[in-house]
Amino acid sequence: MGRLVEYILLLLSVVLVVSTLTGSTNNYYNESTGNEGFTDCSLTKKFAQFSNVSLTSYTLKRGDSIHWNADLQIKRTIKWGILHFTMTHKFKNYTNITFLDDKFNLCDFFVDLINKHCPIQPGMYHLNYSAQIPNLLWPGRYYAKGTVYNKKGEEMMCQMTELTIN
Repeated sequence: MGRLVEYILLLLSVVLVVSTLTGSTNNYYNESTGNEGFTDCSLTKKFAQFSNVSLTSYTLKRGDSIHWNADLQIKRTIKWGILHFTMTHKFKNYTNITFLDDKFNLCDFFVDLINKHCPIQPGMYHLNYSAQIPNLLWPGRYYAKGTVYNKKGEEMMCQMTELTIN
């Protein structure tokens, strides 16, 4: 009886891992859109809107620095928010591997980006962010998406891009 339980638990864990790695049927994860820039994936423009979004290069090298710039027009006061960031790699055109799937306090993120604390008043803000590409990322094509939600769970803004890491 004990071996049967172990076998069932092992089988369930394999099913959970495989179902997690197979990814979504959404084209965002499974098919290249040919996008070599940032796409505004926001459901609405009533909270904020990005413009002039740029990255140093869409072909990046592990260990190198990356620089991201954008202009952000905030249309309503932001008192609180969550930034949900995902970065997925399509491994051998077979399965999706999510390297990043994290949620960040948007107000803390704004302190790092524009040196302002919440509440953030409506207006135009220039965002400038630099980071180093981690060596743990595998070479290949990645799909990144950042979505911001308010306390009510409403999507405030969304950006996505495709990039290649060598």
